[in-house]
Amino acid sequence: MAWNSWVLKIAARAEPPQEWNSILADLDGILSDKYIDKIEVAAFSIRGERTARWLLVPDDAEFSTLADALGAAKKLTWLLLKSEGAPMIPSSLLGKLRCTKSAICTLLEGHEGKCTDSRSHDGLTKCPVCLETIRFHDFERDGRKDLVSIQMGHLVPLSRVTAGHTANNVVWVHRRCNYIQDEQTVEETIMQLCEIVKKHGYAVSDQGKTRQDS
Repeated sequence: MAWNSWVLKIAARAEPPQEWNSILADLDGILSDKYIDKIEVAAFSIRGERTARWLLVPDDAEFSTLADALGAAKKLTWLLLKSEGAPMIPSSLLGKLRCTKSAICTLLEGHEGKCTDSRSHDGLTKCPVCLETIRFHDFERDGRKDLVSIQMGHLVPLSRVTAGHTANNVVWVHRRCNYIQDEQTVEETIMQLCEIVKKHGYAVSDQGKTRQDS
């Protein structure tokens, strides 16, 4: 398996990092080129243009370093493989997708909360806006017109943060939820939706709901 088709349209010096080539070797036979291309386009290129993020000027909102783009690719890979109905993640691949912030951390790249040597990374991938479980075959939906198709999103929009295209900030999200979020954070989106629902006469209760570090 090789660097996928999008790279053919960008500068020759945008070569895949060796670490990504190693991950691709483990994905061979697990994911089709269609799934790999979706990860690579989301992680390594900017929206709407097949141009490598690290070839942009640093003050461009879509810019990221090659290291950050690689981290985003790792995060998006394991989130895809933790979707409902996805192939099992090989143990060899888990090691390559592991958190790089701490030598003792057993979690995967881009995890929330503090590093740990004990907490597992089980659990299916959910859309951060609607909290519906993302299904493996949803990645094959038509991204141009299917509202339940899957897109890459950012928990904090790139227009709101410096150097925001990182493993900590990238997620998979439904197309419709990405549109609803727009240039807001996920939390701001939920708050706005609650206000809209209240204005339409529906009751919204947060009784018993607390935010916990995860």
